[in-house]
Amino acid sequence: MKVYDGKQIYELWVKAWNEDVSVLEEITSADCTVHQARTDGKTSDEIKGSEALKGIIMDSCAFFEDVKMTIEVGPIVDKSYVSARWEFTGSYKGGMQGAKAEIGEKMSFNGMDILFVKDGLIKDYWVSSDGVNLMEQLGMF
Repeated sequence: MKVYDGKQIYELWVKAWNEDVSVLEEITSADCTVHQARTDGKTSDEIKGSEALKGIIMDSCAFFEDVKMTIEVGPIVDKSYVSARWEFTGSYKGGMQGAKAEIGEKMSFNGMDILFVKDGLIKDYWVSSDGVNLMEQLGMF
């Protein structure tokens, strides 16, 4: 198994968003925890490992086509931590409860990630994104 440095791990994280989530299987610890504020009542302890990270991507992409994740700042590596600011873009494909946006409407919003990397694997993941901006674009308020 190849061991990646922090910058390479973040580049593979972005690749998982843009191309293929299966890459997460080789860079994620089996006990990786996702730390994310959620509105669906789920907790960070329900799903761990690469399945938890895949879930973040699948849930985020469920209502969009042509998804593209790009790095705006970073990745910044500080010992075992990797952080970056990103932009998510995609075309709304409908189906989100409460959304009034037109199908096909282009959306974009930003956020920041922090990864804790141990032994070349993602052990913890924190995300903070501008969900309010996305909800405004979706016409939710």
